[in-house]
Amino acid sequence: MTTAAVEVVIGVIPSAKTKTGMFSTAAYTLAVTNHRLLLARMTNDLVKENTAQVRAEAKAQGAGFFGQWGAQLKAAFAFAQRYMAMHPEAILAESPGNGFVAPPQVRQVKVERKLRSTGSDIEDSQPYLRITIETTAGKTTYDTDGETPNVNDAKLLLSRTFGPLVR
Repeated sequence: MTTAAVEVVIGVIPSAKTKTGMFSTAAYTLAVTNHRLLLARMTNDLVKENTAQVRAEAKAQGAGFFGQWGAQLKAAFAFAQRYMAMHPEAILAESPGNGFVAPPQVRQVKVERKLRSTGSDIEDSQPYLRITIETTAGKTTYDTDGETPNVNDAKLLLSRTFGPLVR
């Protein structure tokens, strides 16, 4: 008799945004498990709660205004990292907008390094990841705020769940 492996979060990709309309986006943390990809919606309430918690922790450790501000800047990464310690079902239940993509639904996952212009020079460009997930229901693209993880690490992480479907 064999038992199915327990589902665990094996990595996260923070601050992945997808277009929801002409001028609107939705932000997600992509939590990769050994069974599927969880889409954890970054709601305004969750972001405010996390920011307040990070600032309070910094203040409790004796940080002044700038220390608290620095901690707040790192809050998005800390927000994503908390999913490493959560059970996948708890992540899905956290917000109504959360969902998942399982390997049988996926045709292809494409991970690319892109540059976002921040000025007139190419040197002013900021790298980010574009993750395109093509499923039986259609195609969705997620753009990250930065390049954490880098393109190779993101491909490796996603391939642990989706195997050769990752390009």
